[in-house]
Amino acid sequence: MTSSYANAHRLFLQASMSERFFTETKAIEMYKKAYLANNVRRPTETFQEFIASINQKLNTIDMEIRKSHDETDGTPVWALVNTNGDEISKLVTEYTAVEISYFKHLIELIVTADYEEFSVSSITALREASKLKTSITKSAAESLLQKFVEDKWLILSKNGKYSLSQRAILELQVYLKETYEDNLIECTLCYDIITKGQRCDVQQCKSRFHHHCSRNYFASQTEKVCPSCKIAWKESNVIGEDNNNKSKGGSSRRKNKRATAVTREGDEEEEEEEEIEEVVAEEEDERDY
Repeated sequence: MTSSYANAHRLFLQASMSERFFTETKAIEMYKKAYLANNVRRPTETFQEFIASINQKLNTIDMEIRKSHDETDGTPVWALVNTNGDEISKLVTEYTAVEISYFKHLIELIVTADYEEFSVSSITALREASKLKTSITKSAAESLLQKFVEDKWLILSKNGKYSLSQRAILELQVYLKETYEDNLIECTLCYDIITKGQRCDVQQCKSRFHHHCSRNYFASQTEKVCPSCKIAWKESNVIGEDNNNKSKGGSSRRKNKRATAVTREGDEEEEEEEEIEEVVAEEEDERDY
């Protein structure tokens, strides 16, 4: 049961607006400090009740403090989010209209990637900048991509691929679901959006698990089999950019519904890496390209 909205709630909300995205450990620390700042040693509400009281207020302005879990390790995370479909315009106010347009293009490339890889290579991301109505130079695109990573909207892997961060998935959830309903997939166990995880070895089977959901589920099972089709579950069948098992239309991986019909050649990754190196070299030699 929620209590009246008080100064402690206001302080927590102010901190949430500043942090935007934070772990549950940080959230509980903020919750305790909000009470202490008002000379209240023992909170009058549990943490869950406290959040519910704040959300009751926020719901009137289409906002919410929402919980999720890191896709890989399962760490509980929280974010202050908009609950309507115009989230990108409202959340990414520190970017220009052109930069937001670029971000949207990157989201589309990531979400519609082939074989449920949910990532885009660095070279493709840079090329996309030149396709905008108001194009962005390569050097500007590099800087912007770095900022997207620093602001925790994107993740850059060691393989040089960009994917959506947990912040992006959590804060842009409504936008993603409304825009890419036919492309997104959900974890069979927790029903949250999944862009990094594991999939059943059977092409037609729809079972998909986050890595942490998989660990938790199979820890309580006597057999490590798919809950849907009962075939042996293989952790090596992964969803996301860490998937190096490039299938050329084989049985272990299906293409995304909006993916291109042309199958990529096996040596394309090597070519892209060479192009990335060339782009970086160009930028170092001629920063005003």
